[in-house]
Amino acid sequence: MSASKALVPKTASKPAKVKDPGVIGMVMAGEAAFNSKSGELLLLPEGESKMRELSSRIASRLFDDCGIQRVDCGNDAALFSLAERYVREWGDAATAFLETRGRSLRVIGWSRGLAESDAAADAIKSALATILGDVGLRSVREAIPDGRISSSLACLSEAGSIASRDAFACLDCGEFFLPDSPLDFAISQPGEGEADLAVTEIPTPGADTIQKLCSQLSVDVSRTIKAMLYVAFDASSKPCPTAAFLRGDLGVSMNKLTAWLDRERGLSEPRSARTSELAEMFGPVAGYCGPVGMPDHVITVGDRSITGSKNIVAGANRPGYHLTGCCHGRDFRPPEADIAMFSDGSPCRCGGRVKPVTLRECGAIMSGRAPKILSFRDRDGLNEFPARYEAYIHLDRLLLSRYR
Repeated sequence: MSASKALVPKTASKPAKVKDPGVIGMVMAGEAAFNSKSGELLLLPEGESKMRELSSRIASRLFDDCGIQRVDCGNDAALFSLAERYVREWGDAATAFLETRGRSLRVIGWSRGLAESDAAADAIKSALATILGDVGLRSVREAIPDGRISSSLACLSEAGSIASRDAFACLDCGEFFLPDSPLDFAISQPGEGEADLAVTEIPTPGADTIQKLCSQLSVDVSRTIKAMLYVAFDASSKPCPTAAFLRGDLGVSMNKLTAWLDRERGLSEPRSARTSELAEMFGPVAGYCGPVGMPDHVITVGDRSITGSKNIVAGANRPGYHLTGCCHGRDFRPPEADIAMFSDGSPCRCGGRVKPVTLRECGAIMSGRAPKILSFRDRDGLNEFPARYEAYIHLDRLLLSRYR
C-alpha cells in the first residue's frame, strides 16, 4: 500500500460567486472548500491543521500572559463548577479558564471587582494583539444595551465577507469604530474662543428639520443642536417623555441612550415618540424643540458633542422659531452623557474624520458584573460577588483574515 498524503487541492481558479477574500484565498491554497448554498466554510486537512496550530498558540499566550488555564468541559456550567470546586484551594489559578467550543475558543474568568475585571480583559486584548498582529486584528469597543462595553475583535475585510459588519475607520491613525463605540475623547466645539453672543429668538417658518434650518439661516450643521424626542417607561410602565440633544450632524445611539436611561433614571425600552404623543407630552413644538426652556416634566440628556459649545442655533420650543447665540453652561446644561452614534465623518481622537469600512468580527471580549454564581467574603464577613470577564475567539475567521 502506498503511503498516504494530505489532501491539499490547490487551484489557480477562484471559487464562483464568492466575494470573501479569505474564502477565496483558503480555497485557492487548498486549505478549505466552500459550500455556496449553505454558506459553510469546510476545512480541509491543511486548514484544520493551521486552526489547531493557531488554537495552541493562543492558548499558550493566554496562559503565559494572563494565567488562563486550558480545560475541556463542554459548557459554561461545567466551568462554573470547576471554579467553585478549586478556587478556595488554588486561588487565582482556578478563576480563569479557556476551552475549545467547535471552531472557537471560550474564555471565562472572575475577579474581585470591576477594575480588576477590566484589567483582565485588557490583558487578553494585549496578548492576542501580540500574536495576531499579522492579520491586522484590533479591538473595537461597543456599548451594549445592558450598560456594559463589549470589545469586538475585528479585522478589515470586504462587503459580503463571512461575519462582516459595517464600521468606520480613521484614515489618519487607522483606529476602528462601530456605530455604538464610546466617544470617550474630547472633540473641538463650535464657537470655541468666541465672545458669548446674546440669545435671540428669530422666525424660521418651515424649518422643522436640521437640513431646512441650515439652508434657511446659511449656518453650518455643526453650529446647530438637534432634539430627538422619545418615550421611555418606568417600573410601572408609565410613559415618560425624554428629549436627547446633540450636535446637528450626529445621530443618537439607542444602545447608549438605553443604558443611560436605565442607569440614571430607572427607565427602560425607549422608543421614538409617536406623532400622537408629541403634542401631548412635549407641546406643539415638533421640529422646533431645544434645550433652552424645555418643560420641566421632560427628562433631558445632552450628548458630549454640545458640552462647551457656544453661539449655536437651537429650537425655541415655539412653533416656527429658533434661538441663535445659545451657549452651553449659560443658557442650558442638561445632564451629560455619551449618546452619539458614529457615522461617516464623525471625529476621531486623533483629530481626523472616520470613513465607512467593512470589518470581519473575529471575536468579542466583555467585562462587568457577573451572575451570582461565585462569592467571597469581604473584610466585614459579608458575601460579595465577583465581576466576570469573558471572551469568544473565532479561529476560522482569524484564518480567513490572513487573506485580504
